[in-house]
Amino acid sequence: MTATAHALVAGAIARSIPNPIFAVPLAFASHFIMDTVPHWDIGTNWRDRPKKTTGALAIAETAFGITLAYFVFAGKVEPQLLLVTMVASELPDWLESPWYIFFARHNKHAPAARAGFWERLTYGIYRMENSFHAKAPFPLGVVTQILTVAFFLILLR
Repeated sequence: MTATAHALVAGAIARSIPNPIFAVPLAFASHFIMDTVPHWDIGTNWRDRPKKTTGALAIAETAFGITLAYFVFAGKVEPQLLLVTMVASELPDWLESPWYIFFARHNKHAPAARAGFWERLTYGIYRMENSFHAKAPFPLGVVTQILTVAFFLILLR
């Protein structure tokens, strides 16, 4: 899912469940639940473009999503809770990014046999988080994402 989708659902969770003891872990778990729905996101087909382009797109889209969620839920959710739930919902993607940034290449799909600790660790995080991903091509994957966000926004009203 895009960072925007995760941020919007996190905002809905914070609005619906204002207790951070419950809202933050639920926002974190929502990331994995949402990623099981077939979707398209910035990381889809990243090997087909320069890593700097993918990185810039991901940062811009994350900033857009957090900003949008802030304005959608401003005045309806305590700002600190909104920020913490959004961070929790985005965290799994942020934890897998070191693999992409430092080690993954267009023709490299796994660590080499003699890879160091950090490369193996970042790859393990990437593999665990990626095991939840269900990809769909553009534009179908955008439609499924919009429907998923709409479902959670209605459910959490």
